Amino acid sequence: MIIVHPDLPPLPIRERAWEWLQYYGVHIVVKNPHSTHGGGGWYPDSKLVELQTAQEEAAIHELAHAWWHELRKDPEVRKTFSAMVRRLSEETDPHYRRAQELARVYENGDALTGFRGMFEADGTVIDWEQYAGLASGVMGKTELLPDYIRGFYAELFD
Repeated sequence: MIIVHPDLPPLPIRERAWEWLQYYGVHIVVKNPHSTHGGGGWYPDSKLVELQTAQEEAAIHELAHAWWHELRKDPEVRKTFSAMVRRLSEETDPHYRRAQELARVYENGDALTGFRGMFEADGTVIDWEQYAGLASGVMGKTELLPDYIRGFYAELFD
């Protein structure tokens, strides 16, 4: 657990990952440090993680976006990750239920909410949201992910 910004609680980010993110140029802005209700955004052109509030979940999510940004440039990494999300969507081990439920919705959508799943209109996988969504969905606790997908997060989270 490390402090990445004075307005945020300690996060389960590896120290080496945070050092790399800083070297890469990532900086964090917390707009309202007195609240924990709200999301944020990752702006790759300026390498900005902008958080609406001091919400831990949003910080984990947006930092995962920043981490994934360079990794996803390799088509094989994206392809393998997407295959592992598909596999996770069919996971039966109850220990991984939270991650499995997220992956199932990412793959199949949710008829109750009208969410179509994480695919562009042309069928392209929205892998950057899958990656960040799983990261924040398990709050950086990689033990809540099966081995076959955990490796994608092992260098980022403790």
